[in-house]
Amino acid sequence: MAKQLEIWGVSDPNTSAQLALAVRMDLFKKEANLNVTCQFLESGTTMPDEILRASARPFAFTQTPITAIQLHDKGYSTKVVAPLADIAGTQQVIIHPDSQIDQPRDLEGKRLGLARGAAVYMAIRNMANDYGIDLHKVEFIDLLPHDQITAFNAGTLDAIACWEPWTTKARNLGGRLYFSGARSEIPGMEGDVNWLIDEGCMMVPDEHIAKYPEEVIAILHVMRIATHFINENRREVAKELASFFDVGQQELIAAMRKNLYSMTFDNLFRIGLLGFRDFLYHEGMVSQKFSEQTLYDFTLLRQVDPSLIAIEKNISRDVSVVEKHQVYYRKDMTIVGDGRDVRFLVADDSKVVRSSLVQMIEILGGEMLGEARTGQEAIDMFEKLHPNFITMDLSMPGMSGIDAVKRILSLEPETNIIVISGTDHKELREEVFDLGVKVFIVKPFDPLQVAEIIGLLLL
Repeated sequence: MAKQLEIWGVSDPNTSAQLALAVRMDLFKKEANLNVTCQFLESGTTMPDEILRASARPFAFTQTPITAIQLHDKGYSTKVVAPLADIAGTQQVIIHPDSQIDQPRDLEGKRLGLARGAAVYMAIRNMANDYGIDLHKVEFIDLLPHDQITAFNAGTLDAIACWEPWTTKARNLGGRLYFSGARSEIPGMEGDVNWLIDEGCMMVPDEHIAKYPEEVIAILHVMRIATHFINENRREVAKELASFFDVGQQELIAAMRKNLYSMTFDNLFRIGLLGFRDFLYHEGMVSQKFSEQTLYDFTLLRQVDPSLIAIEKNISRDVSVVEKHQVYYRKDMTIVGDGRDVRFLVADDSKVVRSSLVQMIEILGGEMLGEARTGQEAIDMFEKLHPNFITMDLSMPGMSGIDAVKRILSLEPETNIIVISGTDHKELREEVFDLGVKVFIVKPFDPLQVAEIIGLLLL
């Protein structure tokens, strides 16, 4: 039995709200009889190095999966043991009032503050993919949050890419929200988006999972109590934590409203986790793409509450796949449709991507029946419109494309589904082909090129 446990978090209400609440309400002692001390860092981007430098490493820590992946790469095997919150809405780009940034291409040539390795960069990259922006033309300045605010106030940055509560501080200095991982305020493209799947998590080194499973279960039990309390008593929590996070109560309420505090492990979480893994690898920040199984372990979370595991593993089938210009399709497939009976439903949260898909359909000579922005909306429109073709984005607000695909194929197994993905995750590509998807397209894509490939596959 571990006598004294130390847990590390971050001084923001996104990844560490449950941990901070547990400290303020003494939940570890009251609910689990654990002797826990906590340390809160300014930024999670520094956490991996600080853990490795520590003379006594923490028992567990709360941060995004980036920390677990980087530690794993440096030889300190660590796993995500539970999600804590969907924090994509708090990962924001704030533009300076004097920046003259209007359309996304205006970012080229501008100075943008960003802590190296911050998850918000993935939102920037996905936005850039949608709009065709060359990020090599953006000058990224590596600054921690407090330095970003200082530079923003001095007018030496055109924008910052940061998270709450720092982004609220920037808005109080006259800044304007341009977009977040979950919301676009870009002129002409206002609305919900899914440019980032970012989850705050509880992470535990493998050695502690193996040696002290009961303590990990007890910590997860406390986190579940804190999660429920936050969701049921948001104003009371804000009053309790405002001084802890050094922000006003109303500012904290506004920041916390942008988060979805939940410990449910689902397909959106998986997509986000694999996105972090591939991002870190392609950016040269880790040496390899680790297998999905090495990154998380939810066996202990299942013991806390089985209902928190909202995912099913499919039986893998041997599917032969052909690839052309990042368009993958089943080698043995047939697509029914001759150009006279090609009726499409398009499902994607991005207006820009939907526009490209409409171009593709027009080139094919197909009929456009409707556009959906979420997985649930796609299911509802499918039942109403009865298309024989659907393009389905994997990452949309609320429900993953994987879950929407499963539902649609259960309703009509012969539907021709074309999956669209901003990243080429091998695991997810294989999974959707196993489900019965016909084509997998990686964004960004050329509508003409994709139409030519799909046209050759039509019977």
